[in-house]
Amino acid sequence: MKIYTKTGDEGRTKLYGGVPVFKDDPRVAAYGTLDELNATLGLALALDPEGKLGLERLRGVQEDLFVLGSRLAAANPERMERKGALPQFDRERVEELEAWIDELDAKLTPLDSFILPGGGPVGAQLHVARTICRRAERKVTSLLRERPELVEAALPYMNRLSDLLFTLARAASAEEGRPEDRWLPMRQRESAPAGAPEPSTDG
Repeated sequence: MKIYTKTGDEGRTKLYGGVPVFKDDPRVAAYGTLDELNATLGLALALDPEGKLGLERLRGVQEDLFVLGSRLAAANPERMERKGALPQFDRERVEELEAWIDELDAKLTPLDSFILPGGGPVGAQLHVARTICRRAERKVTSLLRERPELVEAALPYMNRLSDLLFTLARAASAEEGRPEDRWLPMRQRESAPAGAPEPSTDG
């Protein structure tokens, strides 16, 4: 099978099931952003090749994103699911993300301010993934009024995933010894002693 098909030369693509749509269709934008998020998570994993930062469970998240993307891309998800041509999404995955967040949060210093995205290389990459996840959530939300059945599983998952990625970013940066700096409003910055280091979220 050839990589290039030339079917997109006129700005069109096909949903899963053969229905043609333009490439700026809201559904294409939604599952395309999920794909972008998935690739970004792959980069975070690649930055930790020896698995020292406990990110292995993100492989399961990548699988989830493929399932959700396939459902968004399906021309008729209900009929395709009945035929067994579409993977089902396990709604318990949202609870599993929540448990992972709680597990990580219990080991972190409680937040008392906003933080500046950054930290170590893996933590910084996870912050990038978090912002793409929020954008994906917005793209999925744009489908809510016309196709609520498409997003009833995706929206809670995307919302919880962005929280997980934020927490994972903090945990990874702390593990790397590169915690993020706190954001200080200007008035606090001006009152800080001259030469005082910026406080960080790990105390």
